[in-house]
Amino acid sequence: MHILKDKILVALAVAFMALLSACAATPDKPATDSPLQNAPQNAQAKDAQYQERIQDKQTLLENMFQNFLDGVRKGASAEVLYSYLTDTSEYWLDTLETHARRYDAEALDTCQFYEAYSIILYRLYEREHLWQTDDDRMLFMLLSKSGMLDRFLRLDLGPMKVKNDRGSIGLAKSPDVPIMLFVWDDQTWKLDLPATLPLITKGIESIAVKKNWTNRKLALYWIEKEYHMTYSRLDDSLLEPIGF
Repeated sequence: MHILKDKILVALAVAFMALLSACAATPDKPATDSPLQNAPQNAQAKDAQYQERIQDKQTLLENMFQNFLDGVRKGASAEVLYSYLTDTSEYWLDTLETHARRYDAEALDTCQFYEAYSIILYRLYEREHLWQTDDDRMLFMLLSKSGMLDRFLRLDLGPMKVKNDRGSIGLAKSPDVPIMLFVWDDQTWKLDLPATLPLITKGIESIAVKKNWTNRKLALYWIEKEYHMTYSRLDDSLLEPIGF
């Protein structure tokens, strides 16, 4: 019995020594496998990827804007022009055209300045038979050679800027103050027209504040100021729907 116990103890001792030898022979894992030591390298890689995505979006925004301008200047179809605008922009244009056909003077007071201006100008186009299309008239009017967007594009613009899923462009003299806004839509940029127009007309709206005018009165004043040498009856008659 004692002999059996001695054999068992010897076997356990041998196994224990073998285990110690194996542990001693196993090399330590490289220090680079440490998550903490890898963190700075991972952060740098992620930052590089982020900067690359931003640069890609910057290039896509610049290309989109140039293609949009080319489309406007070359008389692209409404379908093509709408492809550069957000869905909200298209809905807003449709709604604004409906208002131009229905809103009376009192209802115009519920509009923002750029909306009242667009409605009155739309009625001037109707009265003077200036349309060159039967469809999507508000779209083409705002993007025409005498539209608000065209006048804005004559200014000296600064560089385009991208921040996450928002893009913008300002004037060269104040590039950090956006006056045109874009939205990233999955794979492409779209111009947010109803968010852009109030930025373009912000300077004009300051007149209404100084003179304590309604947006309706300011819009009619600005129409008269721009077109008094070309058309007559630029008066309150334009505040009511005409000939629709």
